[in-house]
Amino acid sequence: MHEIIRGLSKRKTPNGVTVIRCHYSCDPERDPVANPQWKETERKKYTSEGAWQREQEIVHAAGGGERLFADILMRWGDKIIIDPRESGFQLAPGWQKIGGFDSGKANPTAALTGSVDDEGTIYICCEYYQPGLSPHDHRPFLQRLHGFLEAEVYADPTIFYQTQAQADGTFKAIANLYAEEGIECLTSAPERHELLGMERILAHWHDLDNREPTLKIICPRAYRDIARPIYGLHNEGCPNLLWELRRARRAELSAVQLVNKNPTEKVVDKDNHLRDCLKYLCLALPEPTRKTQEQLVRELVRPLAEAGDLTSAYIRYLQMMAAGEDGFDPATMWRRRRR
Repeated sequence: MHEIIRGLSKRKTPNGVTVIRCHYSCDPERDPVANPQWKETERKKYTSEGAWQREQEIVHAAGGGERLFADILMRWGDKIIIDPRESGFQLAPGWQKIGGFDSGKANPTAALTGSVDDEGTIYICCEYYQPGLSPHDHRPFLQRLHGFLEAEVYADPTIFYQTQAQADGTFKAIANLYAEEGIECLTSAPERHELLGMERILAHWHDLDNREPTLKIICPRAYRDIARPIYGLHNEGCPNLLWELRRARRAELSAVQLVNKNPTEKVVDKDNHLRDCLKYLCLALPEPTRKTQEQLVRELVRPLAEAGDLTSAYIRYLQMMAAGEDGFDPATMWRRRRR
């Protein structure tokens, strides 16, 4: 490899083909020595070190065995994870309830519940994680999982196919077995693609130097770093979800395999049951909770109240509430009255 200028080099293949390699450092404005700020700013746009190494540093073998979420949770844990005991945080009762579900037998059956606020931020608050039971045995625990029966719970689409043999020779879907036990909140996730799901989760934690995460996980500080799963029902937080996320990694190829194959971005299919629940939930793109008419009107008249004009604030409040009942948009009416 012959370097022509800094960051720009060329070589010839055994067949005589000239290959030019152009690194970002050949651009004076992106030179990491002359302008280190560019690299620092650009690196924050990538969700992992492996992605940066492959796309910007031209290290084609980067990413094998890479931990997907461990570094983010270590650096930004205080932003992403909420301790309900220390902070006193509570979900608002009016927020939209959502959930994820992954059925298992030898592997754990897993469920997550949470809410979406009116700005679209997802809060994951409770989990269920238990192997070896039938739908009948899981039922009492799922019924006690906070928000599960009231939520729209996204599950693996395969559980809605009739694949389970019955004693009378017929077949039933796993979702039907749960419905017979009174668990009727399950709905098919729109997508189950693994890499797309992981990228969707990472997108919620992008550029956390300059923004708040749009996916937050509730968990007491004492249970954030468990060494092994804690099976059962957890209405106080999600320790097993954090345990799975920290263990999530890409498959690793040996040096011999890399000679003949491109580096894989495949995610290791192990300890991923609650992670799958989160994947289904994020791929469903839950919409923000809609504010009620009263909430919208209160926000619109707040500037008058804060300015001390309580009489005008009260009159505007009554006018806009009445107009909303007649089918008018309070925000539109307020703008019209101001003009």
